[in-house]
Amino acid sequence: MKPIGSAAQWQADRLDVQAYLTRLGVTGPLEPDAETLRRLHRAHALTIPFENLDILLGRGIDLDVDAMQDKLLRSRRGGYCYEHNMLFAVLLERLGYEVTRLYARPLLDAPKPLPRTHLVLSVAVGDQTYLADVGFGDEGPLEPILVGDGTVSDQAGWVYRLARVQGTDKEWVLSLKREDDWFPLYWYATEGHHHIDCVVANYFISTHSSSPFTGRVFLERIAEDRRLNLNHRTLTLTRADGTVEVRDVVDDEVRELLDKEFEIELTDDEVAVVVAALPAPSAAPSGAAS
Repeated sequence: MKPIGSAAQWQADRLDVQAYLTRLGVTGPLEPDAETLRRLHRAHALTIPFENLDILLGRGIDLDVDAMQDKLLRSRRGGYCYEHNMLFAVLLERLGYEVTRLYARPLLDAPKPLPRTHLVLSVAVGDQTYLADVGFGDEGPLEPILVGDGTVSDQAGWVYRLARVQGTDKEWVLSLKREDDWFPLYWYATEGHHHIDCVVANYFISTHSSSPFTGRVFLERIAEDRRLNLNHRTLTLTRADGTVEVRDVVDDEVRELLDKEFEIELTDDEVAVVVAALPAPSAAPSGAAS
């Protein structure tokens, strides 16, 4: 699989590679091999949170490289899939990897088809290909996954399976093991996409009333042994052993949660906007969706 279009469209030359590595705490040799890819993927997933707060703050999501790195690298902020994976892709390209941007359709056992708007990455390393995805939030992989039919990847107790869609050689499904069954996360096809495709999909997902990221607070944080999700007022802590804790948050603890648990830094005025966007406690939903 070859990347499509000109590399210039992704603005890779404008990425501050050292600022990125500093944010991730990554040092040492960075040869474009499988081990470096794994190190970088883990560091990004464990360091930069998933969040949609700029939508609630009325700023929208800017996919210009300068805007993304100012937000995710130079500030204590996170982003959602386009920001995470577009930035990660240009880092990989600057380090010598061949990267193709692909679109995935979240499955999540939804009762109706969800839009094909999740961005993932195909990374070539020698004669092997890896699925890289640092932007799927609390159910996303900690490490890249070798592309192969039936590949199972145990990542600190979180177990993923990548399987080819029956009868095809260009369509894949990524699943996460839950108890004794596989929960389908998303489907993707190996058709490369351009920057303008990301701009169009990003506009829908950041503005449309049916998007999961408009009109609600949605934060996620990955750690080695746990995954944390705040959906409206519902805070869900999931551990690799399958145990889950769920509770509602109150207004007075929002700032501390943002700062200490999600490591997101906002001004007092910005926190006030986030709190105002929360539903009344009695109206808070009981579950979370990604």
